Amino acid sequence: MTEELRAAMGTTAAESLTLADGRRIGYAVFGDPAGRPCLLVHGYGSSRWVAGWALSDAVLRRHGLRVVSVDRPGYGRSTAAPGAGFPGWADDAAALAGHLRLDRVATIGVSMGAGPVLALAAKRPDLVTSTTILGGMAPVDGVGRWAPDSRADAFYWRLARRAPRLLRRLCSLAATTMSAGARGDADRLVGRVERSLIPADLRVFRRLLADGGDAAKAAFVADVKESCGQGGAAMAGDLLDYLRPWGFDPAGVRGPVHLWHGLEDPKVPVALARRLADRLPGGTARFVPGGHFAAFAYQDEILARIAAE
Repeated sequence: MTEELRAAMGTTAAESLTLADGRRIGYAVFGDPAGRPCLLVHGYGSSRWVAGWALSDAVLRRHGLRVVSVDRPGYGRSTAAPGAGFPGWADDAAALAGHLRLDRVATIGVSMGAGPVLALAAKRPDLVTSTTILGGMAPVDGVGRWAPDSRADAFYWRLARRAPRLLRRLCSLAATTMSAGARGDADRLVGRVERSLIPADLRVFRRLLADGGDAAKAAFVADVKESCGQGGAAMAGDLLDYLRPWGFDPAGVRGPVHLWHGLEDPKVPVALARRLADRLPGGTARFVPGGHFAAFAYQDEILARIAAE
């Protein structure tokens, strides 16, 4: 990362909490420092820095939101927690909320952050005011045969089902490649990612980086770098975790849950999102034109609702 990009990231600092068992959980705070707290949980191959490029600082401040963006286990500054599952992560998140003296928080789960935030809402309804899921992955138990439209993603899911050892090796190789890219020219990294996106996602991605300027680009580079800093084990673990039972029933989440999902999502089939929406007694769903990043084009509306609840 160039010095110019480092400077563009401003004063946003990475912090971490040491948990009772000695593991760490990393996080960073974005938006209005005195605003209403909101816990954001990133998806596959990402980190706490996703909030720095996918969410507009101006919009966060306009709606008076303080976003605490958390590294999931094995990503960024958070220690891996093999076998803990989504309910185990919920305990970590509750400990972080206690450390930050947050009595009530809204949550946002991005992509594979869906399971963790729903687990927290199910386990700690006294803590969670509302849950928002953007392009979220759904439970696949009892679904039968399914595959995402993305051929690359479909291949990874196939390995997760049939050859988990090979999946782990491939994710390790992918992490090494991503890490090398994040240490190089930022524009080249952005271009490489752009070539992998469908047109609908490309439009949203470019708009997010353009609107956020150098700070957004810097946060994106940091996101890629920290997503693979511990290797690819967390990425492989994500796929395997979603193929297993979640350890709780999403139907038990009684608080409000708002799902936003792109109708042309190449990574998470919209049929899975509709099935998840049907299982949530307090759920509402908006299916909008676009791909996996579709919800971020509506972030003003999404964040306004979070601030109002």
